[in-house]
Amino acid sequence: MGEEMKVLLRFLIRIVLILVSFLFVFNLPSLLGIGKDRVQLNVHTFWSYVSSDFQSLITVNNPEYWEFLQTVDLAESYRYTMAILLLSLLLVTILSVGIAVVVIVSPPKLRNLLKTIINFFEGVPDLLIIFLFMFLVVTLYKTTGLKFLQLYGVFGKKPYFVPIMTVSFLPFFLMLQFLLKVISDEEGQPYVEYARAKGIGQVRVLIVHIFRHIFPLAIFQLRTIVWVLLSNIYLVESIFNINGFNQQLLNIISFGGNITTLVIFLLMLTIPLLTIESIGWLLSRTVKGKEEASI
Repeated sequence: MGEEMKVLLRFLIRIVLILVSFLFVFNLPSLLGIGKDRVQLNVHTFWSYVSSDFQSLITVNNPEYWEFLQTVDLAESYRYTMAILLLSLLLVTILSVGIAVVVIVSPPKLRNLLKTIINFFEGVPDLLIIFLFMFLVVTLYKTTGLKFLQLYGVFGKKPYFVPIMTVSFLPFFLMLQFLLKVISDEEGQPYVEYARAKGIGQVRVLIVHIFRHIFPLAIFQLRTIVWVLLSNIYLVESIFNINGFNQQLLNIISFGGNITTLVIFLLMLTIPLLTIESIGWLLSRTVKGKEEASI
């Protein structure tokens, strides 16, 4: 079986497992019943709810479900949230790799100073960054009358710059810190010393050899970064009153959405993440990993 088929099969199996986990997690409250002096397990009730929800899922073509979906701004909100996610991921990747190269090739004293600054900013909460952006924009508007950034989603207009910057702040420093650590670990490896002994420049050793070795590790770290980005997007959409996909999901939960529409929303959120992960896995297979790389 080819690598592509293995990835596809793995992808489908994970989708099935996700659907099963949805059914069990959503109905978990029905499993536990609190009596006067003990906790009861209502297995029969729990299983009946799971069976009922499963029947709803296999009748997904029911017009009733799709009529409810038409009451929410599904397509536009989904496009916006995915755009924020992908642009933020791209920004985090490019900036972290670029800054990591600058830090590594810097003189030792400057490198240590830069690492100290990076460690400091990595610990700054995202909420503080969001409020600082808000304070900066409002202050500039009051003092100069210049409204150069849109903060809130009003009148159908959705901001991009501020959400992307705030969403990417913590993930950028997490990824940068990770890259600096693994690069520092690799610098003492024999293949790096051998490359330098051959007269290969520091930048070339870093980009051509070290990055090739750590590429699978970086792809693995990006999986965590994607989930951090997604949680930050939810936070930003709530604070900036943006009608994004996460807000539509809250509407589904708040205004009586059924299990089928809820699962459809969650799958729309999950499938792109699994796709990004699968693409990253394929890329890591095409690049020689840590054990296979050689000069």
